[in-house]
Amino acid sequence: MATQEQLQVYGTQLLFADVTDFPNSGAGPPNTAANSLIIGSPTKVQLDLTDVAAAAARQSDKTATLAQTGAAWPREWVFGACLEHVATPTAGETVEFYWNASPNSTPATGNSGGASGSNGAYAVAGKEQLIWIGAMVLTANVINIESQIGTIWLPYLYGSLIVVNTSPTKAFHSVMDETHVVATPIIQDLQAAA
Repeated sequence: MATQEQLQVYGTQLLFADVTDFPNSGAGPPNTAANSLIIGSPTKVQLDLTDVAAAAARQSDKTATLAQTGAAWPREWVFGACLEHVATPTAGETVEFYWNASPNSTPATGNSGGASGSNGAYAVAGKEQLIWIGAMVLTANVINIESQIGTIWLPYLYGSLIVVNTSPTKAFHSVMDETHVVATPIIQDLQAAA
């Protein structure tokens, strides 16, 4: 019997960014190449975090289908982010990330936690009904990058990202040429051992 190894490969990333400010018509990379978390050619999803104030939140557009083939989709996704504040936040402050999972592709249908399924402000009172992704703990830098905020299994083919600026002192920057969030699907891949 041939020996097999269970390895992993990347699928197509989701890139959450403001397509009006993010370079190359929203496809990236960011203005500073060292700040990029982008792999290959991701699927763009509109998320405008411009000027999000302390204690405020935004939601992205609902994703198009996450299917890799037919109706099958990767179950495990790793979320990372590059965030730029208007000024240096205090070390230890956080930004929270949530997922609104939806079984329906229509923006206003099948959303959790009062999400609209469209890019815009989000009322944080509903966040307890969303899927927790994780929190970025900020350092005392205007730009903070974390390649793995959290890993979740997405239960449905659609959804939207919710970002809550829980930093009590600093708003996000007014220009979104560095800020982006990526969701990278991790796909199990059986291969013959070398």
